[in-house]
Amino acid sequence: RTLAVDLNYGEAAIPFLAWARAAGCRDVVDGLGMLVEQAAASFELWHGLRPDTAPVYAALRDRDASLVTAD
Repeated sequence: RTLAVDLNYGEAAIPFLAWARAAGCRDVVDGLGMLVEQAAASFELWHGLRPDTAPVYAALRDRDASLVTAD
């Protein structure tokens, strides 16, 4: 079982992730998760409180359908 990861997110990740799927990869992830989770980790270091990232993912997906995050 192969996982394809593109550190880009949104439309920039589409070509590679499409290629990976066409090559038989069932699990693909774009870089949105890394972006959001690094921001949450930084916020926690600065403020001592880790924000809930689920609403952030939901808001980002609502704004842009090309954001993949994970299958």
